[in-house]
Amino acid sequence: MNHNIFRHIRVALFFGLITTSATCVAAAEPTSARKQIPLTHSEQWQNFQQAERITDLTRCIPANALSDRRQHNKWKVFEYETAEFSGKCISVGRESSAPDLTLQLGKQGWHAVYIGLSSITDLVRPAKNNVEAKFTSDPAYTRLSNRLDLGPQRRDVLEEVFLGAADLTDNDLQFSTVYHMPARIHFVKTIPLTDEEVASLLADRAQKKTKTAVATFDGYTWIHPFRPQNRADLAATFSAYRDSDFKTWWFQVGGADLVHHPSQVGNLMGAQLDTFPREVDREYVESVRHLHQQGIDPLKVAVEEAHKQQAEILICLRAAGWKAAPPWEEFFMSDFYEAHPEWRCIDYDGTPTMHLSYAAEEVQDHLIEVYREALQRGADGAGFLFHRGMPMILWEEPFCQRFIKEYGKDPRQLAEDDPRVLQLRATIVTEFMRKIRKLLDEVSTQRGTPNRRLKLAVSTFSTPADNRKFGLDVERWIEEKLIDQIGIAWFAYYTSGLKSKSGDTAYYARITKGTNVKIFPFYIGWKMESADSLLKSVTRDYENGADGIAVWDPNQFVTWQKGRHPYWPLVSKLGHRQQLRDGSFIFKPTAIPLTRLGENYFSRWYPNTGF
Repeated sequence: MNHNIFRHIRVALFFGLITTSATCVAAAEPTSARKQIPLTHSEQWQNFQQAERITDLTRCIPANALSDRRQHNKWKVFEYETAEFSGKCISVGRESSAPDLTLQLGKQGWHAVYIGLSSITDLVRPAKNNVEAKFTSDPAYTRLSNRLDLGPQRRDVLEEVFLGAADLTDNDLQFSTVYHMPARIHFVKTIPLTDEEVASLLADRAQKKTKTAVATFDGYTWIHPFRPQNRADLAATFSAYRDSDFKTWWFQVGGADLVHHPSQVGNLMGAQLDTFPREVDREYVESVRHLHQQGIDPLKVAVEEAHKQQAEILICLRAAGWKAAPPWEEFFMSDFYEAHPEWRCIDYDGTPTMHLSYAAEEVQDHLIEVYREALQRGADGAGFLFHRGMPMILWEEPFCQRFIKEYGKDPRQLAEDDPRVLQLRATIVTEFMRKIRKLLDEVSTQRGTPNRRLKLAVSTFSTPADNRKFGLDVERWIEEKLIDQIGIAWFAYYTSGLKSKSGDTAYYARITKGTNVKIFPFYIGWKMESADSLLKSVTRDYENGADGIAVWDPNQFVTWQKGRHPYWPLVSKLGHRQQLRDGSFIFKPTAIPLTRLGENYFSRWYPNTGF
């Protein structure tokens, strides 16, 4: 099979438009085809050899935003060279306040567009880097970064980062800085798309079959690294999801009743502080305060952005998100928790814990009001994240008194795992689930859409035994039609999943069979180790009956193996089952070593050894 035929099949596979028989054609010549997998991302396009690079970034306007010196309100210009090409790049440092730039492309028709970003050297090792880019036709910026390690002798390396495919007629590029993040932009690469590719791309964006992935947002890390000052800054968090398979968002507001939206029920984390445990905690509080002063509601923005992308968004609370230990005791601190020490959980031996007991009706009812207020922003449902965390019920007075009333015995005199103790826990938690379902139905009626079911998602544990231990009667919730979505959270503390690092997907598929409840095994963005291991595991989960894949913190990929495969082109397409099986989304990075940057001619004698 020649190289061009292989590439045409690759493009069809990418968009899911090739038939089974065509896939077999590719498989008929495995030697020549498989040797060329993975391609770089840009080589998938039929016209990749017609690619053009803009390597002189001094074409950006306004010209007075560029300088040959480091200034906080300017982009610095460097001359640079590689073995293939040379040009002039633009650079910002961590303290930059440089203005946005526009690069006029002068193109007509549809193109794939890549941004050439450099690694950044922190004297002797790679540093985090980030920049925002967008087409002028885009509603928000997308954050991009170079993920590659430094080359030999601490040589900086350029990576082609895919921004997107767009009609470039009367459409240019814009760049913006990211708070406290250095960046260096070296080139823009454009590849003209064929009519066939455009049709395939638009068909893939329009179809819904693969849009089955769940993304979580923790309510915290979309604020503190970026110090958002306006609505556009908040929207940049979500723009990368636009053409992804993540069409369900489990959006957390911060904790149990710790929230980042204006609230009469919950409270803002650290709102009362003038000194903070960490700099990021200060940044979070100051950012949210500023947004509120500008009349910007972060939660409302998240709901609006989800709906712009035809994604459903569920407001999620964390079971144990009440109070943290020192030094965060006054930052992660619920006012409700502080006001009610009588409802705190008490362990079997009488030791108090930093949890509130759901055996107290008042605790449940308080969270129902948190949900009620948050749902006024127009979300599509609610979620309750049990894996963040346990316990919810121990041997405190509200539980013990109810147990004595129902069984005539003091549970503190029984074994910790007495079946009656576990059963009463399950009854109490189920009562809470019923309250959430009742609220959702009430809200739907109040919105004038009584026939529209607002969804309820829950995160559960790896196995039935784990669920039973903490009172999660999942099968009963399914039978009573209380819930709609299940995230199998193997990484919950005090559960077997921490050792097995997996959940029993087949069990959940079995108990939801014939119902409308969907199951989503969880993966953690910052624990994903490689593309190969991810593909194997995801494929296995689909074979075991998963309806989709949930990713905890999909925008966090700290331990993803650098330099092996681009992260987002794979993780953003986890609903494309056929392409996952055949590896169509595994690409090799485009790594272009620099030979010169300004006065630094990269050689075996690397600089900075004196510092």
